[in-house]
Amino acid sequence: MDGPFVSADIDKLVSKDSAVAWSRHGAEPPVTPLAVPVSLAAAPVDRADTHRAQNVRDSDADRIEPPMSLPLCVDMALSKSPVTRAAWESARATAATVGIADAAYMPDIFFTGEVGPEQDLVGPIRNQQNLGLAAIGLNWVLMDFGRRDADSARARAQMIGANYSFNRAMQKLVYEVQAAYFNLDAKHSLREAARENVATARKQLDATEDRMTVGLATRPEVLQARQQFLQANYDLEDAKAAVFGAQARLSVAMGVPADRPCDIVRLSALPLPENLTTAIDRSIATALEQRPDIAAALSQVRAREEQVKRAEANFLPIISFEGFGGVSSQNYNVQIAPQNTPNDGSSTFGNYSAKLTGTWLIFDGYERAHALQQARSEVRAAHASLENLRLQTTGEVWTGYFEFFAAQKRYEAGVALLTASQDSYESVYQSYLNGLVTINDLLQAESDLFDSRFELIKSRAQLLTASATFVLALGS
Repeated sequence: MDGPFVSADIDKLVSKDSAVAWSRHGAEPPVTPLAVPVSLAAAPVDRADTHRAQNVRDSDADRIEPPMSLPLCVDMALSKSPVTRAAWESARATAATVGIADAAYMPDIFFTGEVGPEQDLVGPIRNQQNLGLAAIGLNWVLMDFGRRDADSARARAQMIGANYSFNRAMQKLVYEVQAAYFNLDAKHSLREAARENVATARKQLDATEDRMTVGLATRPEVLQARQQFLQANYDLEDAKAAVFGAQARLSVAMGVPADRPCDIVRLSALPLPENLTTAIDRSIATALEQRPDIAAALSQVRAREEQVKRAEANFLPIISFEGFGGVSSQNYNVQIAPQNTPNDGSSTFGNYSAKLTGTWLIFDGYERAHALQQARSEVRAAHASLENLRLQTTGEVWTGYFEFFAAQKRYEAGVALLTASQDSYESVYQSYLNGLVTINDLLQAESDLFDSRFELIKSRAQLLTASATFVLALGS
């Protein structure tokens, strides 16, 4: 395989990041530019909207108070989400296989005991006896020509891969919390913009009605303004409903029930992510070096290679040491017909055994040959999966890199568009009051203003999400 990461030494990877747990107390938020100051004042919360939803409980016991910042949401997700617990237990289960593999280097020590009556009848001789046996046995594989070494190395490679998979699972969870947080913040902003739209439409309707009162406007113009006002109210109710859905998504991502919606610290005062200063080729190289899922795939390749060694060692013999030592005791009664003269007695003696044994399977119906072929195919499949993951990584970094730049440009354009739409609406509104433009011109300017408000909010959320997506693609 080519590429700088594929040929890297596994020990170097372990030294970089072999810790199974990601300490939630010491780690910085994954997206540094997006870290929210805890002291940032929370935006006002519309309690009335919450009470309108009959299925959402709004008691102090059922809500997470006070409003939570992004780092606190991430911290709660890492500590409470079933995703992290499942990944952690999976990593621990894989780590236990190392101990199982290493146990094969130690001897098997066992105790054997038996007690009970026994009777033998051979011709005219009848033997009745009570037997007792207690012994300690030992079986120790001295040489297996690489079987245990391959099993131990494979288990360690799988453990390292599980560690990296656990880290990647937490990175994805952090991203999901960020995306849900940004989405909820955007839904709050859209609701506020919808309220502004209602106020604007109300102002326009009042002005049209006043003009009709003095004979400067017609009833159709008032009806058109009222239609615009009702549409703005409809959009407001739709925006309110969207907030509840976004709250449920964030709650689930944090590992808490959806019926416990939390208030969040708003991001309106937070500086947006800075421009990227790293070239795209360097970003791709960074991702290939530090992505945990690539490291996990590389560990899987190493584990498959050790499986091939294990399959090859199965063709060789096994040399073991076997031994036991113990005490036997018996009470016997022997009678010989026809006199049936009894002959009683008892005896106690020690016994032991120590020997080297060797086994070598000569023919097994080609089972080992097929197992070796299977192991070699799995190695090639693991290499192919690793190469495919590297290709996907380059695509994700490439897409995330330019999507981030595009999101920045869209946000800048959205700011300019909102300013222009606001100026245009004010100008058209004054012209309408002076009778210089028609109601249709005013309604169009108002509609453009509403769209500009919504688009600016969406573009800001897209920029924040694009930043988090790019960081996830990098594996940071």
